[in-house]
Amino acid sequence: MPLEKLAFSFIPGIGPITANRILEKFLSAKAFFQADERTCLHAGLSEKICREIGRLKKIALEKAEQELENCQKSRIRLLFREDPDFPSPLKMCPDSPLVLYRSGTANIDSPCGIAVVGTRRSSSYGRDQTRKIVEGLQGKAAFTVSGLAAGIDAEAHLCSLDNQIPTVAVLAHGLDRIYPPENTRLACKILENGGSLISEMPTSTPITAGLFPRRNRIIAGLAQATLIVESSLKGGAMRTAYAAESYQRLVFAVPGRNDHYYHEGCNALIAEGKALLVRSARDICLALGWECEKERARPQATSVPGNEQSASGNEPRKILEIMETENPASWDILLKESKMEPKFLSACLSKMEIAGIVRSLPGNFYEKT
Repeated sequence: MPLEKLAFSFIPGIGPITANRILEKFLSAKAFFQADERTCLHAGLSEKICREIGRLKKIALEKAEQELENCQKSRIRLLFREDPDFPSPLKMCPDSPLVLYRSGTANIDSPCGIAVVGTRRSSSYGRDQTRKIVEGLQGKAAFTVSGLAAGIDAEAHLCSLDNQIPTVAVLAHGLDRIYPPENTRLACKILENGGSLISEMPTSTPITAGLFPRRNRIIAGLAQATLIVESSLKGGAMRTAYAAESYQRLVFAVPGRNDHYYHEGCNALIAEGKALLVRSARDICLALGWECEKERARPQATSVPGNEQSASGNEPRKILEIMETENPASWDILLKESKMEPKFLSACLSKMEIAGIVRSLPGNFYEKT
């Protein structure tokens, strides 16, 4: 039942990794709430929590009941980790949240999302770069994701809206408020244009500095790759980059001036080999196997007569769609379902493996990374 699932997230002292591990042992949140103190202790809960487990469960159930009412009134949808429509890229992360609170209609269960983040104190250069790159992702990225903060985040959302790209804002607090308040109108536009607002925090959660790093991991986890536009060495965008790296997702960075404080982070990521240098959207599309403008415009007459193999650049997306139901997928399944010629399939898989999108397994199998 949603009540027990939601209530489990209100048990204090249990982080996402521990929570996911405990739920795997109990198989369901309902079983956890029926378990006694000893069973909870054997499942991995600390002695301190187990000593008060009866009281904590009662409080958690009361909070969950109230939260379900709040969500119903505010038209907030709950996505639980075990639900089929919980975003699969985020589900693959070891510290994925137990529950997501969501407003809006964006399809966030897609392998073609990209995070775009950066400093709140953006320069005109940073905003121009953000706009140029996001514009180039039109028709390629399924959605963009950012944090609704001032500066680069807001620019990424706005430019996505201007180019009819669904955009997702991940908040560090409950969905019953918007921070910063000056972006309230932007949040409304996101919802009006097929986007979504998302948080792992229940309604009435206050704005607290410590929740923003937790929010950043969700931004990275929802996306196939993360783009850092401007950041200091210790900015929140850098935490998002490190989270993406820990999830084995690609990180991109826009280079900047060596003497600029808010370019130090991007330059360091590139210099240390933790991010790929980005000059335009084409660099991102090539690395991810997405269709590029020049490839899309290439005349079909260049095809060899009798060879109708598509040169549209959509092959990586076809492979990822197959892996939505077959993961890992065998070479034979990929060949049959994609309807690609063997040499084209082999070349496409090689490019995707180099880009870190898939990996090969023994027995001629492939899986999404």
